[in-house]
Amino acid sequence: MSRRSRSLATRVREHLGFSVVAIGVLFIVLRLLGVRSTFAGFALSVGITLALNVGLSYYNDRRARNPRPQQATPRGGGDIRWREDDRGDRPVTRRPRDDR
Repeated sequence: MSRRSRSLATRVREHLGFSVVAIGVLFIVLRLLGVRSTFAGFALSVGITLALNVGLSYYNDRRARNPRPQQATPRGGGDIRWREDDRGDRPVTRRPRDDR
């Protein structure tokens, strides 16, 4: 069963409290450190934070509904000593370990 998509207003309401609190705490800490701040700076910071959070919410919902297809063969990663594509026809030789 698919979840119903949320409207823009719902997403903004969900993230507004976090944005105001997070930026408020940041501005209080900066004020204690001696950095002067204005209400316009606070409002702009809340707006940017809110826009980023809402945008990421849309992105994550879209990605959850339309996941990328898995690749048939894994590329790279893992232990490079056992990669089959680098072996070729040459025999595997192991160097003796130094016991120091």
